[in-house]
Amino acid sequence: MTHAMLITGVDLDETGKPGKWRVENSWGTKIRDKGYMYMMDEWFDEYLFEIIVSKKYLSPDLLSVLSTEPVVLPPWDPMGTLAG
Repeated sequence: MTHAMLITGVDLDETGKPGKWRVENSWGTKIRDKGYMYMMDEWFDEYLFEIIVSKKYLSPDLLSVLSTEPVVLPPWDPMGTLAG
């Protein structure tokens, strides 16, 4: 929960599900392929905490979540249940 990457592409299988993602890492151009690397979708299932996506890419189901009341975490809780 302390590192950021920019997703720049996705490789979809024949069913339209993502298999791997192309990301630009913030460590600079000397790492991997000039700062880019491919990450398997399973990695995101295990380690992804938060993602920012333009609303234009969200399904109607996901957009409806934006109208729900947010859960306010106590100020001492670093990012909610991830720390627990």
